[in-house]
Amino acid sequence: MDNRTEKLDILEKNFESRYRKKKVVNLIVGAVIIAMCVFALLRMASIDREGLLMLRWMTVDGTLYTLILTIFFFIVNIVELKRHTELTRRAVYFARLSSAVAESVILIVVLISQLPIFPMHLHLTRPDMFCMHVAVPLLVIASFTMNDSPLGKLSKKETFYGTSFVTFYAVIILSLIGSGVIKREYIPYGFLDIKAMSIPAVIGTVAVFYVMGYALSSGLSKMNRKLYWRWFRQRTK
Repeated sequence: MDNRTEKLDILEKNFESRYRKKKVVNLIVGAVIIAMCVFALLRMASIDREGLLMLRWMTVDGTLYTLILTIFFFIVNIVELKRHTELTRRAVYFARLSSAVAESVILIVVLISQLPIFPMHLHLTRPDMFCMHVAVPLLVIASFTMNDSPLGKLSKKETFYGTSFVTFYAVIILSLIGSGVIKREYIPYGFLDIKAMSIPAVIGTVAVFYVMGYALSSGLSKMNRKLYWRWFRQRTK
């Protein structure tokens, strides 16, 4: 074995080692995220006792969305580690991206809710509230941007996949309102009171949320491309 072959072999082993470490970190973080999501949803349900009305809140639906996608991601990671191969890489990537967008929206809602102009604030000292509104969002965003394998620069269509949570929330909330589960007085946000809004206002509101989701999707995918490669940089002594 000549010197160049030996160096290449060392590089390949180093790459494989770091790749597996990344997967293990993803599994650990994924397990923590799943545990926090389940805890937050169950504890909130037991304390607030709102039943299906819980689903009117965007942050609750975002946590449920993240829980579903993280379970999917967790299972895929286990299979990939056992088989030493990538599975459904694109599907996993866009699932993780849309989850990171959802959690970014939750963080934005939390930051806005803490402004002094709002008389009611989220009770972030409650363990379930803290997990749902702070810990889970930060973990999801950090793990996606730093640990997920990027697909390269995304096209406009691919970037739009990251807005899936907007559709997820719209389907749930409109189904609850349309079925009568949520009466008008329980509609959580003014922009959802469609009967009181003009058609242009409804269209404009939907457009704003998709534009915001698209901007977050674009920004998070760019952060992912920049931060991910630190796993594979050669350490200098």
